[in-house]
Amino acid sequence: MGAGVGERADEHAGERAGVSVDDMASIVGQRFPGGSYTVAHWENVLLHDVVQIDPSPAGLVHPIGLFHIPLAACGLTFAEIFERCHAESDEAVRAGEYTWEIAEHLREGRTYDVAGEFTAVERKHGRNGVFDKVSFRLQLTDREQGRVVATVTNSWLFLRSEP
Repeated sequence: MGAGVGERADEHAGERAGVSVDDMASIVGQRFPGGSYTVAHWENVLLHDVVQIDPSPAGLVHPIGLFHIPLAACGLTFAEIFERCHAESDEAVRAGEYTWEIAEHLREGRTYDVAGEFTAVERKHGRNGVFDKVSFRLQLTDREQGRVVATVTNSWLFLRSEP
């Protein structure tokens, strides 16, 4: 994989960072345990309040919920994700990219099953040192309809210390 904007590939970064590239690559394909989530009316009201708009009378969940609903139901805590990704500390993790594919609106009171997996790891060297870009995809399936209604692809950056 190539380096991104402001970064350069560094094939020796793994020797300097505390975790090897091979250790990190071993998480690709690992599945999340999964779980389910039902958005309550009060929660949707708060989601709309955050962005200062009135909730939909039809019970449509504001898309901002896709920041937390998939993670809340993926079956792993943040601490467990950090552990799998060999985070050096809770402070050594940064948000990367978030991509949402929305096939249908989420709705209050519906239960969504969440499943997914780690999809990629890329070791990079930026201006401030070595980091691993870890990507994962989570799908939300409407339990009643049996259809995938949203797919969320995230990347998190795990900063690595250098000796």
